[in-house]
Amino acid sequence: MLFLGLQVLLAFLHTAEGSIKVAESYWTLKPNELVVDEDVVKYGSKVLVPLMCGEMFDGQDVVWRRDSGEELEERGNRILVMVEERRGGTYTCYSREGTYLNHTLVLVQWPYRKIIKDTPEKGFIHCSTKNYSGSFQCSWTWDDKRAGKVALVKAVRAHSGGNISCSLNSSGHGITCYDHEYCPYSEELDNINLTIYFRSNYVVESYSQRFQISDIVKPDMVNIIKKNNTLELQYPNTWNAPFSYFPLTFQVKEIRCRKKSDCDCASRQSSKVNLIQDQHWPLKKGVTVCVRVQDDLCSSAWSEWTQYKSAKMRIKKRTGKNKKRRSHKEE
Repeated sequence: MLFLGLQVLLAFLHTAEGSIKVAESYWTLKPNELVVDEDVVKYGSKVLVPLMCGEMFDGQDVVWRRDSGEELEERGNRILVMVEERRGGTYTCYSREGTYLNHTLVLVQWPYRKIIKDTPEKGFIHCSTKNYSGSFQCSWTWDDKRAGKVALVKAVRAHSGGNISCSLNSSGHGITCYDHEYCPYSEELDNINLTIYFRSNYVVESYSQRFQISDIVKPDMVNIIKKNNTLELQYPNTWNAPFSYFPLTFQVKEIRCRKKSDCDCASRQSSKVNLIQDQHWPLKKGVTVCVRVQDDLCSSAWSEWTQYKSAKMRIKKRTGKNKKRRSHKEE
């Protein structure tokens, strides 16, 4: 649907305005999808929205229908339709003989945050990546009271534009994006500007994030291998190589747990937390070693904890026979 031609309606809009406001701000979300800005979301508000079937249909007797087939009184290539509060709709235009010509889905920009949830730890949208491959993931949580879906995803570099493609995950709770021009060996100068448009019925909300790959890196968990009396701390399998160019810092702490279920590295505090780059740690009996890693060159997120719980020392119990022999010696 071409909306540029609607500018010629300007004079007509002012005469038709009367006591009902005419939408001053509207834009195209996708082809055939028109979004009216937030001036219609207030209770009881009404606005007139200009629609056009197509420039090639000027001067023709065009018939309009809304949603289920209700025919509108307005006819012609260019009309005004009433939008009340946040009730949009699909408007389809036909020739006088009933031939389909075009359609426009009218949506309303919602200024609030109702379609997805704001979580305490991750906010509305959480983006992360496990390495510097140029791929990243973003996730969210749908509100329980609204049936939402992703209407559009836009991801560009701030200045260069770049070449970033995004796809919706099968779960519908996240997206996976890939920057085709990203180079892990050069300095990242441009931010990624990410905007996700969510739709629920005829309402649209937009959420934006601005970041660099280095801001959202979170390495996978460390691998811990026992070798004799030493623990070998291995880089995650998904981390970039060579490790000398992409170094990690290990955070190591030792805790004592009475039960396996009580051994929580995240909640338990130890007397000392060690930051090392050496990949070896001495093994001690009865001690649980907790390890996580962070990119050594930037203060991005730590990985999840990996723990290694060593067995306790076995203490031989004295039998009744041993006790008897000892008492005879004392006599």
